[in-house]
Amino acid sequence: MGWIGRRVKEGGIAVSDKYARTEAYFDLTPAGLTLIRTLDPLIRTHVRGRTLDAGAGRLTHRERLARVADRVVSYDRYRVREGLDLIGDLVRLPFPSCSFDSIFCSQVLEHVPDPQAVLFEFARVLRPGGAAVLSVPQLAYLHNEPHDYFRYTEYGLRELCSKSGLEVHEVRWSGGVLSFLGHMPSTLAVNLAWGVPLLFPIVFQVNRVWTRCIAALEKNDGKARRFALNIAVVARKGE
Repeated sequence: MGWIGRRVKEGGIAVSDKYARTEAYFDLTPAGLTLIRTLDPLIRTHVRGRTLDAGAGRLTHRERLARVADRVVSYDRYRVREGLDLIGDLVRLPFPSCSFDSIFCSQVLEHVPDPQAVLFEFARVLRPGGAAVLSVPQLAYLHNEPHDYFRYTEYGLRELCSKSGLEVHEVRWSGGVLSFLGHMPSTLAVNLAWGVPLLFPIVFQVNRVWTRCIAALEKNDGKARRFALNIAVVARKGE
């Protein structure tokens, strides 16, 4: 990895750490902005009661989930940020069966080698009638190497959920070709400018405008699926 590669990686970590629990985080890239606009109505409608934030990472969605859930349990394999409730593997959740009303898992299943086992665990810990709100990439560049294993289609995700005892009730798509092409310029500009006095605030604000313009040009109605970047589903456990 050359100097630019290291700079982009280090800047990306620093920028994510700084903005992860703010709304500005979703303005960093067109992909992030179109995804959260797709997830927001699903969260408001289907997240409730005791909720597991599975693969919580930097706790990006904690406040958003807390607005509609009675209790949010943040769980991840690594303690990326202070405030995480529990650390462990998603294929061996340390919770009794039927202990959550809802599960939220966003952009995580592509990073686990056995997503079927994870979904079996989600079905186990969900209470009857409970919902899992899941999002995964359909189109994305290689990232978080070497732990980047899968890309998904609606049909593959339905099959995984069905085998686990979960029924997909709702499917939404986010982003498209413009968001995909706009992602790398956003990432490079913001991450390379990080830590440079005077330059970073300017680049950050210009990128915000860039991101919102691209998101506005996308047909982000949740139905444009052929070249969508991400897929979000609501999968329920039977009563």
